[in-house]
Amino acid sequence: MTHQTDEFHPQAARRMFLAVVNQAIFDVLENNEEAKAAEQWLLSEEFDNFAELLIWDAEGSHQQPAVA
Repeated sequence: MTHQTDEFHPQAARRMFLAVVNQAIFDVLENNEEAKAAEQWLLSEEFDNFAELLIWDAEGSHQQPAVA
């Protein structure tokens, strides 16, 4: 049986983010009722912020965002 924890699991957060991104891409490609909102989110600054927080390199260390 699974249990709930208060611990943050970075790998779980990355997997959840990828699942949401995959669904958004699917919505756009299928041109369903959520397509426009999904496309707007994929192109948004909010998406970029999530991606910066949740994308790690192959060794698991956090990539530093580029300095503007």
